[in-house]
Amino acid sequence: MLLEQTEEVCRRAREVKMNGRTITLGIGYSDDVGGGGFSKARTIDTPTNLTHKVFQVCKDLFFENDCRRAVRNIHVGLTNLVSEEITQLDLFEDDTKDRQLASAMDAIRKKFGTAAVTWARSRTEGGTAIERAAKVGGHKA
Repeated sequence: MLLEQTEEVCRRAREVKMNGRTITLGIGYSDDVGGGGFSKARTIDTPTNLTHKVFQVCKDLFFENDCRRAVRNIHVGLTNLVSEEITQLDLFEDDTKDRQLASAMDAIRKKFGTAAVTWARSRTEGGTAIERAAKVGGHKA
């Protein structure tokens, strides 16, 4: 799922204390429906590593470019990185609570495993986060 991929990318960015300005979404379609796909990127004004902000940009890119075909693979990237320490805060938007929440979720996942805290969507039929947590490099652990 797109949200799960976005969460993983943002978690890794937070782990190394980096924020990104350029968000890339790549979608590959199933060969059963003709294959192909697209890769699009968008640069935002304020660098971030918050899942909901990156996810919103990814959703926008998806709906702007989707051909309504079966998706085979998803790629989410965060580039144009800057250190959290030198990122300028937004005067009109206080995301302190969002950062604290993300930090708490990261700490729980680090201590108890990646499946300890998941989004409700991960518990649906299309969710893959719990299944992937039991694998190492895509293979059974």
